[in-house]
Amino acid sequence: MELLAVSISHENTPISIREKVSFTKKKQAEILKYIKQNIAEECVLLSTCNRCEFYLAGYNMKDKFIDCLVSLTDEFVKKYISIYEGDDCSRHLALTASGLKSMILGEDQILGQVKDAHEFAKEHLCCGKYLNTLFRISVTGAKKVKTETLLSKTPVSAATIAIKQCQNILGTLNNKNILIIGASGKTGSIVLKDLLSLDGVNIYATSRTHDGIINHIDGAITVDYDKRYDNLDMYDAVISATSSPHIVLEKSRTKNAIKTCKKRVFIDLAVPRDIEIFEDEYTVYKNIDDLTEIADNNNRIKQQEIMKAEKILQKYIDEFRIWKLFSESETLFKSAENKIENESEKNTFRHKIYNLKSDNNYAKFSEFIILLREKLT
Repeated sequence: MELLAVSISHENTPISIREKVSFTKKKQAEILKYIKQNIAEECVLLSTCNRCEFYLAGYNMKDKFIDCLVSLTDEFVKKYISIYEGDDCSRHLALTASGLKSMILGEDQILGQVKDAHEFAKEHLCCGKYLNTLFRISVTGAKKVKTETLLSKTPVSAATIAIKQCQNILGTLNNKNILIIGASGKTGSIVLKDLLSLDGVNIYATSRTHDGIINHIDGAITVDYDKRYDNLDMYDAVISATSSPHIVLEKSRTKNAIKTCKKRVFIDLAVPRDIEIFEDEYTVYKNIDDLTEIADNNNRIKQQEIMKAEKILQKYIDEFRIWKLFSESETLFKSAENKIENESEKNTFRHKIYNLKSDNNYAKFSEFIILLREKLT
């Protein structure tokens, strides 16, 4: 069974391209179904603001999948594709789930996103034993990194960096009015939580109305989403993090709503982007790709923990490699066992195989398989 990961991520891809591969849940389900029926035996789609990745198990998949991806977007996307095959695929997922491939090293959200992507694929019957095992082992390894290294000891996320940017630009958040658009979402809720931990900040959050009743958001002054432009002039900062496929703050309507000349900042954490770019002598606009400077400083502090994390993950990467080799060698084991006449010797042979497997030494286990195959041919 071949393994393939195809990634389009923040590492080499601008937000304008990542937007093209930011699919709604409905579209993700359609894509997974198509891949399962036409390209691969198993598939998982991991979609976050910083990456869109496909994990596939099957045979002769690469060319067919690239053609599929181009048909979903355009030919230009091929320039930004990173491909990981075989052992590189399992290593890439382990590093990704652990936050070692994130813009912010060790960030917390990615592990949950990996688990959610796996669950979503299982719900749509797109996973089998290979990707189920790969994701299970990778998630276990990522949890080990989280508990045994300092990468996640000081939680840093795009949300916390966005708030830091607001502080840097405005000088202080004391007595400032901040609007969160999308506060009920995963990223927006972290923004809200982080702002609530600060003193003196006036927090506002948009919410939808149902049957004329607005859904209140604890900790914030709730603003009707449909009236989000009405008091835009009063806010010193707007942080938007919705899952909307459309612009939620248009440039022309934003300019018309702003009357007071004062320093203000718009931070867009969404992919696709929520805010149409608007800047002038008083107004600063930042999107998720603009947060890299603070992220880079944070990452430099955490560099010393990377080697420790990679050493931990190697155990889990090898565990999957051994499991895969073991699963694909069952016929070989059976053939060897059939050539042994003595039952006691058969038991000894079986114990040797399982002992080698449990040792979690891939080099030793693969050498045993090679020698066994040579002996039987």
